[in-house]
Amino acid sequence: MLSDRSYMRAPSTERGTSAHVWLISSVIAGYVLQLFFQFLQARPGPDLFQRVALSGFSLRELRLWTLLTHAWVHDTHNILQIIMVVAGLILLGGELLKSMGPRAFLILYGCSIITGGLFWSVVHWQTGGVLAGATAGICGLLACLAWLKPEIEFRFLFLFFIPVSIRPKTFVIALASVSVVGSAFYEIYGAVAPFAYAPSSHFGGLFAGWLYFRLSQGSIGRFITSRSTHPAWLSARNQGLQTTEDLEPTTLTPTKQREHLRAEVDRILDKINSTGLNSLSRDEKEKLNQAKNLRA
Repeated sequence: MLSDRSYMRAPSTERGTSAHVWLISSVIAGYVLQLFFQFLQARPGPDLFQRVALSGFSLRELRLWTLLTHAWVHDTHNILQIIMVVAGLILLGGELLKSMGPRAFLILYGCSIITGGLFWSVVHWQTGGVLAGATAGICGLLACLAWLKPEIEFRFLFLFFIPVSIRPKTFVIALASVSVVGSAFYEIYGAVAPFAYAPSSHFGGLFAGWLYFRLSQGSIGRFITSRSTHPAWLSARNQGLQTTEDLEPTTLTPTKQREHLRAEVDRILDKINSTGLNSLSRDEKEKLNQAKNLRA
């Protein structure tokens, strides 16, 4: 029974490697194409960037795809931007794929980019400007990880020699505060930023990651991460049958008790696939241990 679930047979990193690698490769490929067109100094370079990057003008022309595609072009004069995006995808993606499947990971990344683009568009609707880069997607992954795995810690060297340890939730709250202040000061008030900076899109990505985590705790998250579109408990209700939650295991026959345990394990495995092993209660872990003695 447990072996029927692919994510119980193989490590999560193996399940999500393909999608993870393809996503990183596509981001790098987009940056290389930008450099290639700039090297040629041909007309398709600027035209390609304008068609892909996000701006108020593109939305007024109903080029809505730019809400997503702007994440595949970056500032070629600031190589640090693409390095941070790729590093974020490698580090955060590798950690998140242990708790969610590749489909949920890609949906989270895409929703964070779109939400970041929407926040930025609202702030810049009158002032104009162009948005490029996938920083909002990285912010969304970071926010989701902060609430999904609050026990982990980030360790790094501040100014290359001061060791710093911080929990991701604390870091996200600080980053959100800086983004709000930066958006008000640089984007709304109009102060000149020392470098290309889009704090409103960063805040939008953080908000999307937090919202995605909240929604993933309910039926929406189970639908996104489950391999089956019709869970066992839902099929039972649709057929007018009693669910396993309505039955008292001690009053069932051995066969019914076995079926009851199978249904409970299916629910628990869906929960693991949605929110990770750390979300299980003690009773749920005991039921998984009982299920190990069952034969498929």
